[in-house]
Amino acid sequence: MLSKKIGIDLGTSRVMVYVKGEGVVVNEPAVMATDEGGRRILAVGRAASSMAGKGKARAVRPVRNGNGVDYGAAGALLQHLIGRIVGRQRIFRPDVMLSIPPMITGVERRAVLEATMQAGAKSAYLIDKPMAAAIGARISVATTDGVILINFGAGSTEVAAIAHGEIVAMESIPIGGDSLDAAISSAVEAAHGVTLAAGEAERLKIELGSATAPRDDGQLDVQTATGGETVRVSAAEVFHALEPRLEDFVAVLQQVLTEVPAERRSSVDRNGLMLTGGGAQLAGLPALLSEKTGLPARVARDPQACVAVGTGMALDNLQVIRRGQHYIT
Repeated sequence: MLSKKIGIDLGTSRVMVYVKGEGVVVNEPAVMATDEGGRRILAVGRAASSMAGKGKARAVRPVRNGNGVDYGAAGALLQHLIGRIVGRQRIFRPDVMLSIPPMITGVERRAVLEATMQAGAKSAYLIDKPMAAAIGARISVATTDGVILINFGAGSTEVAAIAHGEIVAMESIPIGGDSLDAAISSAVEAAHGVTLAAGEAERLKIELGSATAPRDDGQLDVQTATGGETVRVSAAEVFHALEPRLEDFVAVLQQVLTEVPAERRSSVDRNGLMLTGGGAQLAGLPALLSEKTGLPARVARDPQACVAVGTGMALDNLQVIRRGQHYIT
């Protein structure tokens, strides 16, 4: 078969593209650089990130806060990505599956489908991010009798109970990696009276962050926005900055558990929680969730790639997607 099968995870912070038989072939910042009027794309992905704030280039993110979608920007980015993968000739147009936030409306779904077709797809399909993440985590979604999938993204987190190919309970919350970074930045500014340089809050989260109280109080020197000046931040400070956001997250998880149909609850209790998304890599997160819910929790292999991989794999299991009528051929 000469037509490629492509799965695209268009997230708040990153765009990942999975091609059947090749794996993840694109993993770059989900940003475009345009001219001042937004009429011409100057760069995409890493190249666009490096242009941010330089000259008259304007940074555009197709997905904002996990759920808001700029369809014009999304279409332009999709056209660039599809062109990069299949080449300019496009004799054999690809089948494309795109993951979407689960809370968008039917009108918005149609707009995404049309943007994907206009970008060069032969056929276009949509799949909700939690379902794609579950497939990418190698959960047998069609046969599982109940599992909780938590997709911890940059702009939002989806918590979904999945049973026999359907989402039976779900909540989407605007808490993700970006909001954790913002909480750390605010805490450092309040405690030390300085503003962190770009990327330093994320570095603190990765190197010192934990969802459970740290056993030893490690420290890290990070750059401030003034340039040249550093500030020393402790693991305890980072933990206390993250704690309120994580408490909100746990409350939503517990709410979803109350919404699980009674006939699925024993299966959910047995199968527990599967964590995907970049935020799933926060140290101590599975332990915190197990403690708060009493359920086993585990992080998927390569959690950040699960949505992209599952989106691509879903093209081989279209009966579930077709049942939802979210496709154009």
